Amino acid sequence: MTHVDTERTGSILKVTLNDPATLNSMGRDMIRELRQVIQDAAKPGQGIRCLVLTGAGRGFCSGGNLGLMTPDQPDHEPMEQITLGTHHHYVLKLMKSLPYPVLTAVNGPAAGVGFSFALAGDLVVASRSAYFLAAFRNIGVSPDGGLSWMLPKSIGWARAKELLLMGNRLPADEALEWGLINRVFEYDTFTEDTMAFAEALAAGPTVALGVIRQLAWESWESTFANQLDREEILQLETFASDDARHGARALLNKEKPTFNGC
Repeated sequence: MTHVDTERTGSILKVTLNDPATLNSMGRDMIRELRQVIQDAAKPGQGIRCLVLTGAGRGFCSGGNLGLMTPDQPDHEPMEQITLGTHHHYVLKLMKSLPYPVLTAVNGPAAGVGFSFALAGDLVVASRSAYFLAAFRNIGVSPDGGLSWMLPKSIGWARAKELLLMGNRLPADEALEWGLINRVFEYDTFTEDTMAFAEALAAGPTVALGVIRQLAWESWESTFANQLDREEILQLETFASDDARHGARALLNKEKPTFNGC
């Protein structure tokens, strides 16, 4: 792969969008490779307990490559169909269904669909120099990547509509103040601070954390009564895990639990 790098550190899979010259714009090659990486990450039995998505160089992701809107392909080279449904939105749905936490590490500008991918993390950290931009209105198109769904739920109706309609930059510090992201790290220590955060997630009770993220996603479209029913069913599943037994034993013995992710 040339546009997406992967690095495995223990039970953490770090996925890096790697096209710094374009601030990691999500062109044909990148989204094709990212689709394959996330498909592979979704396969069971790999021991992955946390996925980190970040960008190389100065940017996280500058958005979709406009070349996908008006592709120029030689007649002798058949063009693979790449649409939101087959790739970008497909990848976001896969990420949503992963059975372990996803941490998005926004090292620089996150614009357009890059903004959407940034918010797809269960936890979102950003470099102090990063910013978020709903750039769609600036090129005369409507949002994608679920941004019109995530933003109002994250920061409220008025703020979300202003970002979407006006196309203004939202600096990392203000995004933190608004409750859109979880942490802001200094640029010089961004990688180290991000991986320390990821290690804390990866050391947790992965089965339970996977269920927690599932319940949180479902809650947006569920009634209170239905959510109670889902919690009842899914908690029984987590009680059957090894980590639940370890956690209960550690609590009784007044010890710090060590979870193995099963």
